Amino acid sequence: MPILGFLDIAIAIFFAVHAVRTGRQMYWVFILIIAPFLGSLIYFFAEYLPEVRHSSVARKSARVVKSIVDPNRELREARLAFERTPTVDNRSRLAEALLARGDYAEAVDQFQDVKFRRGLARAQLYAGRHADAAATLETLLADSPRDAGGDAALWLAQALAQVDESRALAAFDHAMRVHDTTETQAAYGIFLASLGRDAQARPLLEGVLHNARVGTPSSRELNREAIDQARAALKVVESRGG
Repeated sequence: MPILGFLDIAIAIFFAVHAVRTGRQMYWVFILIIAPFLGSLIYFFAEYLPEVRHSSVARKSARVVKSIVDPNRELREARLAFERTPTVDNRSRLAEALLARGDYAEAVDQFQDVKFRRGLARAQLYAGRHADAAATLETLLADSPRDAGGDAALWLAQALAQVDESRALAAFDHAMRVHDTTETQAAYGIFLASLGRDAQARPLLEGVLHNARVGTPSSRELNREAIDQARAALKVVESRGG
């Protein structure tokens, strides 16, 4: 079979599998079987390309490319916008750009406004100012629990993990109730493993890896760091016979 003919069939099979897995109408499969080249071309522009362009993975890839080509663009534009018009929104944009860039100390300064306590807590946490982060988050959660968001409970537990073991355990228990995500499960399992509580850590870490296996590709990509950390922690637990 000519190489191009084999390639046409391979591409058509790929799109047919995609159509079935994503619940497309079955007539697409018949079109791809009857006319592999033309069917693949039509399917690509009608179904596959719009989905890929709007997927979280595609958007993340686009951001990565932009950051490589011009890593300082967002920070430069945010700083310029704030200098021209020092509004609350522009200060928030600048603070987020500083945080993303890793300039945690300056981000903390920009986040000092009470309206930005979520961002302030994140900046303090990333800067290693765990006690400050914990204090900011505790105040935020007490004053505005709805505005704080569920992830603030996880941040508080992570901050306390570096400050107070018993308070951290209580905070992780709370985070699991209000923000039971892959990131929370992994962080709690890793913390328990660091304390030598392998019997408690193991089901959490195994749960993270199980969900990764049965989850969607986009979910695995979104939680890649937490999954990798959970896998490494589980290996340590297993090596100890936990």
